Formats: sequence, C-alpha cells, structure tokens
Amino acid sequence: MKSIEFLGEGLNHPVICVDVQPEYANYGNNAKTCTKIIQFVCKQTGPVLFFVNAEDQGLSGDTVADIVNYWDETIGYAEDEYGDYESQIDWNRFTIVDKGYGYLRDWMDHDVSPKSIIKVIRLMYQFKVSDSRELFDGSDSDTYDKDMFNLIGHDYVIWMKDSGISVNWTSIAQLKRFSGAYIVGGGRNECLREVELLMNAFNIKYKRIDSLVY
Repeated sequence: MKSIEFLGEGLNHPVICVDVQPEYANYGNNAKTCTKIIQFVCKQTGPVLFFVNAEDQGLSGDTVADIVNYWDETIGYAEDEYGDYESQIDWNRFTIVDKGYGYLRDWMDHDVSPKSIIKVIRLMYQFKVSDSRELFDGSDSDTYDKDMFNLIGHDYVIWMKDSGISVNWTSIAQLKRFSGAYIVGGGRNECLREVELLMNAFNIKYKRIDSLVY
C-alpha cells in the first residue's frame, strides 16, 4: 500500500470509494471531505468500486437510492435540450456493493494486530471458510484454542472463539480487478480500513489519498 496526496495523474485510474453517503457526511466534520471525494471521483473516467452501508443490509438509514441521489445533488443536475434534468455522473462506471460493516471490526476494535488478522484471513481462504470460527475443529474445541494461539500468538484471546471475523462480504476476484486503485472515503480506522486489510492479505496494491479520507 502507498499513501499519497493526489497530484493530478491518471484520470483513467480505477477508484475504490468507501462509505461516502449522507449518514456519514452529516456526522462531525465529514461533509466537506465527502464533497471533495465526490468531486474527485466524478472527475475520473475509470471504473469505480463503491462500497456502501445501506438499508438493504439493515445497517444504515440510507438506501442505495438515497446515496445515488446525494451524489447527484452534490455534483448538480444538468438540463438537457428538452428542459429535463439528468445526472451528470456516469453511473455506468460504478459497481455499488452494499457490504454492511463490522466483519473485521470486532478484532480491530480490540486491537488485534493487522498482521494477525491478515494471517487468519489467509488461512480462511486456504481452508475455504468464510468465518474464522470455522477454522480447525470449531469454536467449542480445545484444539481450536491451541491452533489459533500457535497461529497468532498472544493476539489470540478466548473471547475470539465466540466473535469471529468474516470475509464473504466481497469478492477477492473483484478486488484484484481494482489492483492499483486509488482508495478514498472512510472511516479511516473502520470500514475503509477493513477493505485495506483484505487487500493487504492478498497483496493487492492500492494508493490511499489521505486528503480524501475521513
């Protein structure tokens, strides 16, 4: 991963955008940054992978339609030759994924190291399971405790048997198609960081634009 300040290169660059939506824009001082992100993404011409937390997953008051409308209103509608107003955003560039949130967050919020989270993610894909509690002999087994401790050392705590991490909220193949993408949005240590950790686990490169992260 490389963290950069945008210098104007590569308008046809893929972009991964995370959680730039009304519910978060209206929180704290996020509104100005969200506006800058929307303007930046809409100036680009490459594909956009847009992760959102929407009502469809029951994790936000926003719907996908609300989020699209918020972006359209931020950019402003254009009047066509018939006097009708239409979006100035090329939504055909966007793949919108309602991912929900929290799939890595419990471990992140308890300060489990990124290195340990990445180790477990890689093992989950190796064994083709989507939940860390499905590893080894299962969450009720003493073997699970021992094997998890052998894998991540003192980062492993007993409560992790009952609170797993999940990786089935997006496609690794899809993320690989966005290798080298700019990544923008938020939250810096929350949903956006989840995406970064999953990409790091598979050595998928990206460039975070720090001025466009909340």
